[in-house]
Amino acid sequence: MPSLEIKFAILGIFLIAHFTAFYKKWYYTRPYIDTITHFLGGLAVGAFIKDWGIAIALIVAWEFLEMMMVSKYWRAFRETPLNKIQDTLFGLLGFFIAVDVF
Repeated sequence: MPSLEIKFAILGIFLIAHFTAFYKKWYYTRPYIDTITHFLGGLAVGAFIKDWGIAIALIVAWEFLEMMMVSKYWRAFRETPLNKIQDTLFGLLGFFIAVDVF
């Protein structure tokens, strides 16, 4: 079983990637970064949560939360339905990889 340090390192990598992308506004200028951060988020979820039902619910709930955060002033979460599906699938992919490895 991997150490807690490795699990927190995965969480740290996800948080660094997300906050760097947010700070540098890469979510607006480099759309592929969103896919990467969803994958890393799925890895982080899988490192800590082993219950498939809870993890899948969290990943899907995040996409619904993104839809609720859309406003005319905040365009970061305005995504196409195809992008929502892609984000969910990459989050789940990260989870399924992490749950088997960690």
